[in-house]
Amino acid sequence: MNKKLLGFVGGAVVIISILTYVFVFQSKTDSNNTPEEELVLEEPEPIVEPEYRYGLSLDEYQIEEGQVKRNQTFAEILEGYNLSLQDIYTIDKISSDVFSVRNFIPRKNYTIFYTTDSLKRAAYLVYEPNQTEYIMYQLQDSLAVYKENRPVEIVERTMAGIITQSLDHSIRQEGGTPALVNAMADLYGWQMDMRSLHPGDWFKIVYEDKLVNGESIGVGNILGAEFNHLNNSYMAYAFDKGDGLNYYDEKGESMQKAFLRYPVEYSRISSRYNPTRFHPVLKRRTPHLGTDYAASKGTPIKAAGDGVITARGYTRGNGNYVKIKHNGTYTTGYLHMSRFGKFKQGQRVKKGDVIGYVGKTGLATGYHLCFRFWKRGQQVDFLKEKLPAQEPLADEYIIRFESVMSLTQKKLTDITMPYADQSYSASSK
Repeated sequence: MNKKLLGFVGGAVVIISILTYVFVFQSKTDSNNTPEEELVLEEPEPIVEPEYRYGLSLDEYQIEEGQVKRNQTFAEILEGYNLSLQDIYTIDKISSDVFSVRNFIPRKNYTIFYTTDSLKRAAYLVYEPNQTEYIMYQLQDSLAVYKENRPVEIVERTMAGIITQSLDHSIRQEGGTPALVNAMADLYGWQMDMRSLHPGDWFKIVYEDKLVNGESIGVGNILGAEFNHLNNSYMAYAFDKGDGLNYYDEKGESMQKAFLRYPVEYSRISSRYNPTRFHPVLKRRTPHLGTDYAASKGTPIKAAGDGVITARGYTRGNGNYVKIKHNGTYTTGYLHMSRFGKFKQGQRVKKGDVIGYVGKTGLATGYHLCFRFWKRGQQVDFLKEKLPAQEPLADEYIIRFESVMSLTQKKLTDITMPYADQSYSASSK
């Protein structure tokens, strides 16, 4: 090999060695030193959506929430919010066409939206008479009153239960509400005595749950049910001929009478019709020509049947009372109410409409409804009357009813009874 080539190779080896040393040394140096500055990527700030309540932005207003106090007026609620007497007067006048400010009820919720630019001034007041609607009183710029309805979602649910103590206890134990207890009591009130059920009786229900903003606000319609009482099954199928839901058994026979058995929501009969009853207030024997249903103050009282309100008022004995004429044969009376419902004298009501609330006005010692029943002008014992049943399904509806019944029956059959193995019946005791 010539000397020039050897020299070139030798030089190359020296250069490679130097470069290798520098690279290794630099790597060690880098690994032993923390860089003075690192590149940091900043997270983007989250986008904050404005919060709204009743359609009003909380970025624009401050709010105060409260409940209406007893005898509190609209003006008193808004005291301190710099509304003129003229504004109060105007709102009072224009609200009567939508929802009068004089109809506020104690313990109902309200929300005041106000500004504090210069003075603390109310811009809106929102009042909630119930869970499905709210009333908005616009108090700035042009005065106005609006009624808004919340969307109600209907969800179909099922339930099964076994009677251990009472229907009320069993339904509540399965997560049901008093409204569902009342609906079942109304549905089966004429088939069996709901206060005399037996341990081991059981039931299945398909029903509607009404939701507002994802929260249950009450029970809708019962769509189908099976109640096994003393080893006898009583079926109920909801069917609409075009005039609203009614309930029929598997043969198309109506399950309902012309009148509700319980005009007060699932209450206790505290005193029956008694021509020789000793009056607890008057301290003498005087006929008791009605049926007393004991219930707590404010329990809704329902019209026992379709009819027209022929009287609505107050007497010393009856207290607040309502009288309903149903037809040429039957009339009903409802005594000792704490307050009336929305229906006035002369108005028509449907079976189940709320006409008042339980109280003890007049000659009464405790909270109850005294229910009176007239037949051809004579007061009779409601619980002993053979009342007319509603008409069975006509032939023209049978095919459609059977289709609905078949679908409902499948839903009832699919409901599991987790305690069936441990249940017992009257016949096995």
